[in-house]
Amino acid sequence: MSSLPTLGVERVGASLIPIGIGAVLLDTALRGFGLGPLLAAGVSVACAVAGIAWLARRLPANLDGVLRRRSTIAILWFLLGILSIGATAHLGAFMADEAKAENSIYPFDDFFVHHSCLSAHYQSATLQRAGVANVYERTNFEGPQGEPKFLNSFVIDVFLYPPPMLLLSRLALWLSEDFAAWRAVWFGIEGGIVAVALLAVAGWIGGPQGERAVLLAPLVWLSFPTLLTLQIGNLHLAAIAAAMLAMLAFERGHHAVGGAILSALVLFKIFPGILVLLLLFQRRWRSVAWCATWGTLLLITAFLVLGTAPFHALLTYQLPRLSSGAAFESLFQHPDTIAANQSVFGAVQKLALLGVPGMSLRTAAAVSWVYMLVLIGLTALGARVRGARLSRVLVWLALIQLASLRSPFTPDTYAEFPLIWILVLLLAGVGWQGWRTVLLAALLVAANFAVPTVPIMPITSLLALTLALQLLYFGIYLRVLLAGPDTGPMKTSETAA
Repeated sequence: MSSLPTLGVERVGASLIPIGIGAVLLDTALRGFGLGPLLAAGVSVACAVAGIAWLARRLPANLDGVLRRRSTIAILWFLLGILSIGATAHLGAFMADEAKAENSIYPFDDFFVHHSCLSAHYQSATLQRAGVANVYERTNFEGPQGEPKFLNSFVIDVFLYPPPMLLLSRLALWLSEDFAAWRAVWFGIEGGIVAVALLAVAGWIGGPQGERAVLLAPLVWLSFPTLLTLQIGNLHLAAIAAAMLAMLAFERGHHAVGGAILSALVLFKIFPGILVLLLLFQRRWRSVAWCATWGTLLLITAFLVLGTAPFHALLTYQLPRLSSGAAFESLFQHPDTIAANQSVFGAVQKLALLGVPGMSLRTAAAVSWVYMLVLIGLTALGARVRGARLSRVLVWLALIQLASLRSPFTPDTYAEFPLIWILVLLLAGVGWQGWRTVLLAALLVAANFAVPTVPIMPITSLLALTLALQLLYFGIYLRVLLAGPDTGPMKTSETAA
């Protein structure tokens, strides 16, 4: 610590932001593990001090003096970073104590205050451990007419994941049967994965674009979709962030690590499999082989631990219901929920509610299948982008986002997280001046719009607005994929080998 004063206030201040966010996440997780508030805070502060000292020594020396050279940008970034720490701490109080509903992101919205996607994993793990053959049966999670069932103060969510996901929830249940502990610990873990991915991607991009990506990263963290999804505990954020880390591992030559991460995500969430398809189109056989190896091992483990019952239930009960949209029948009874749906299936539903003839659930299912074929073609186009690192990162994000929108239900709560990340990276690419910066900043504001369940406007207007935004967002993803493929040599360790 004695060397800290020689570093300069800029490097210490720059280290404070990510380490401060990490300390808040750690504090919440430690409280979930059973530490008292004072002890958890003490451990977190001690780790923060050590972390700042470690990181500040490793930041580039040219940061020193930036307050004199670019004082406005430096001060604004630092204030934004402090706001990020404060927002994380504010939300962390609710994640550690569900009674503090005033600390939720939408405290005025009863649905979000009492909604936790994590409850589906807790309930399904409990059911599977008890020997229930069909863990997907919706009446295990809600009443016959969609009446809510509760876990503490939270409405139990319906389990929609492939059986291997039960491996993690069964492990968590073995570690603790306290759902409050699950919420606090998962908040720390998922938040940590997202924060590390934001910084790792920016660091890998490097150069001026990477520096700007670091400066703008708090805009991703502070967005309503990011914080709201961290609050409800949906795996979506961690899946996308971890998928990006897997791709970075492949790029750095750590194929076994990348394969382990990506194969697990495919078996847990399915849609990250679009990146395996991308690797196939790019003929990156070593990466694909590691994905196949780890995926096979994980699948065998799931069969041995869980048995065949959940897999049989998936094939005979759940997949047909997912394809037709029946798995979401309780949700689709509410027009405001359809307004929040960002998937292709949801676009057809919105057209139906707006009076367009022929827009039935069968039509929505058929359009979704056609969309999947189009997505395969888009992946082939994305595989041609092989040079500039920023371009490749944007392709990864666009593809994984488009794949996630194949689901019948992808609510804006977490659907707009990768959109915001894409917009921030595009901002990092264009710099600070020109009409593109203004346009991207305006789009970034729009992307923070997450539909609350309280009435905010007539439902017809809400459906029309969200459909227009949805089509605009699709345009952004297509623009990323079709913006002039870079067909230069693939700059990865795999091709170099």
